[in-house]
Amino acid sequence: MATEPREIHNCEIELRINPQRRKDRVFVGCGAGFGGDRPLAAIKLLQRVERLDYLVLECLAERTLADRYQAMVSGGHGYDPRIAEWMTLLLPLAIEKGVCLITNMGAVDPIGAKKEVLDVASKLELDVVVAVAYEVFKPGLGSSLLVDGSKMIEGGAKGASTYMGAVPIVHCLEMYKPHVVITTRVADAALFLAPMVYELGWNWNDFKLLAQGSLAAHLLECGCQVTGGYFMHPGDKYRDISFEKLLDLSLPYAAIGYDGEVFVAKAVGSGGILDHNTCAEQLLYEVGDPSSYITPDVIVDFQDVYFRSLSEDIACCKGAKPSEAAFPDQLLQLVPLDCGWKAWGEISYGGYGCLKRAEAAEFLVRSWMEEAYPGTKDCIISYIIGYDSLKVGISDLHNLSTKQILDIRLRMDGLFKLKEHAVHFIKEFMALYTNGPAGGGGIFTGERKEIILQKELVERQHVYWKTEMSQTKITSQCGQNTIYRALDQIYSSRQHPQPFDIPEDNSFNNINSSALATAAPSGKRIPLYQVAHSRAGDKGNDMNFSIIPHFPQDIKRLKMFVAMSFCGTQDKCKSCDKTVHFIDLLTADGVPYHKTCFKCSHCKGNLTMCNYSSMDGVLYCKPHFEQLFKETGSFSKNFQSGKSGDKNNELSRTPSKLSSMFSGTQDKCAVCNKTAYPLEKLTVEGESYHKTCFKCSHGGCKLTTSNYAALDGILYCKHHFAQLFKEKGSYNHLTKTASLKKNAESALEQEPELGPEHEPENKTTEEQPSQDQS
Repeated sequence: MATEPREIHNCEIELRINPQRRKDRVFVGCGAGFGGDRPLAAIKLLQRVERLDYLVLECLAERTLADRYQAMVSGGHGYDPRIAEWMTLLLPLAIEKGVCLITNMGAVDPIGAKKEVLDVASKLELDVVVAVAYEVFKPGLGSSLLVDGSKMIEGGAKGASTYMGAVPIVHCLEMYKPHVVITTRVADAALFLAPMVYELGWNWNDFKLLAQGSLAAHLLECGCQVTGGYFMHPGDKYRDISFEKLLDLSLPYAAIGYDGEVFVAKAVGSGGILDHNTCAEQLLYEVGDPSSYITPDVIVDFQDVYFRSLSEDIACCKGAKPSEAAFPDQLLQLVPLDCGWKAWGEISYGGYGCLKRAEAAEFLVRSWMEEAYPGTKDCIISYIIGYDSLKVGISDLHNLSTKQILDIRLRMDGLFKLKEHAVHFIKEFMALYTNGPAGGGGIFTGERKEIILQKELVERQHVYWKTEMSQTKITSQCGQNTIYRALDQIYSSRQHPQPFDIPEDNSFNNINSSALATAAPSGKRIPLYQVAHSRAGDKGNDMNFSIIPHFPQDIKRLKMFVAMSFCGTQDKCKSCDKTVHFIDLLTADGVPYHKTCFKCSHCKGNLTMCNYSSMDGVLYCKPHFEQLFKETGSFSKNFQSGKSGDKNNELSRTPSKLSSMFSGTQDKCAVCNKTAYPLEKLTVEGESYHKTCFKCSHGGCKLTTSNYAALDGILYCKHHFAQLFKEKGSYNHLTKTASLKKNAESALEQEPELGPEHEPENKTTEEQPSQDQS
């Protein structure tokens, strides 16, 4: 094996000198979209596609990078342990077809990964050039490897790694003409962008071309997610793919022209689906801001991107452009942080009362841990798979029917400072077998060191990298060795590769395409599920999810809905004067507040709809409202006015003490039709109620804004609403019964009109009809 010398570079952008256009169009495929992808699927792509120049294996996520660092610290491999498996399967066919493999399986030990690949190539009797591009450490700058390429576990580096761009990979392609390129942490898109830059003669300031290239890279980087993987759903008529087509899923590849023209494709005649829907889902996957998708090489604006299906297997992709800031001045660095020890346990319960048994088991484990190590119960979280692991469960376990939930699994996770606490948690969880509720089984436990990756931004000039090359020297060719014979079965099923042909007729409409969808009906409530599909993505603690309409023209109405539900309204919070997002909105007396701003102005304590008082827009808890008023007997000194008074609008008569305490309004209670005074008023869905009238019309249950149901202006608690509806299957009897009851109560409680002799001397105008009704 021969090794070339290495040079150190930093990540400041330097333009390529006289870049050469080697091809008019380069073909880049995705062989893996994550660490758990299928090598056999990559083999099929190599077999079925006639023209492929590069195959990228993207196997490194933030999670797997932390795993590799932890393994290396423990004395294991810092590179992907499956690299030998992948190379054993792919190298023979890739070299035969002239396909260069690019992968980030080097993780935190790319030198070890290179040695592994060379060992595989030697066993296969292949003459292979392996290039490595990796970040290096300089004292005080926090990178992952020492300058000599050795592992860096302790000291200044502490396993940090930075998202580098495509430059180091392009350098490898120019210098070494390798069969395999192995990297450490680089941006996912950079793995695909590098061969485009190298082959098509692009430079680092060709931002329009880099934007289109990054669009292709982003669509490819997650593998089958763009060709129908993680898309099929039998409950959605627009996403219902047969099992056979799902089984024949093809990994994607792209044809990129020197002018930035991009076509994404799958193997001709393969299963899955490639259309506007799958491309749109992948386009928005893990994208925080579509107008500013940041990569180390270019910041891309995806807002004008569109897709057009040319056949069942090819889609044209256009519209990517550089953002206002063309490239980032800083790079994202990941620094491992020790978070203690994690332990977990699972146990299943089924049949009658399974939820209560799971609840009892959770109580026991927490109590046992607290008994052994006081304070550790607060280090544990728990949830019940099949009940509240994906959504909020029903609060009243006693009213649950056994027909609703018959099979659940309790999951408990603990994050402890000490390993002995984590180990003890497992022991206590195992004790549920003979000390816990009846009928538990299938216990599964584990513990491990918990490391997270903290994100930091670093200047480009402080991030260093180098490249190197090694190759095998095979002196004799002995024909097919034992490994080749083991691969005979895989390669013998090779299908005749199909050429890449761009259809001239652009009138194609995919049978599964959203072009066959119809606009969502107007004027009625329908599930969002029937209008659009979605995919969620996460990076650390940040999550984003896309909403893509089945019918493209529905996008305008969807944007209105999303803006109201998630992106804020035109309302401003009365307390902080900032925009109130729908999910944070609380309305009291017709005034919008953030839920977190709904506080007593005196003690800053959180308020609820049942314990607040307000005066001229100023909020108080009831104790301080009463305390401040009792001290002075007047509102004028202790309550700040929300707006300046206007003497011209004062009453023409002196109000009584009673009316000054409970100054009336024009609002009438929707239940009793009497004046609703500010101190006792509750506003729900634009209707005013006395707080004492806000109760279930059927059982008289006291309601809150979170547990009521309303039908035609009639209030119910959710329990009676569901119960009454289930009894009849119709709302008619509810409306009729409640209306009769409401009318009867109103007739009994209606006060006789006052005669002329009882009218006050100073009668108010119609603007103040309620001042004397108290």
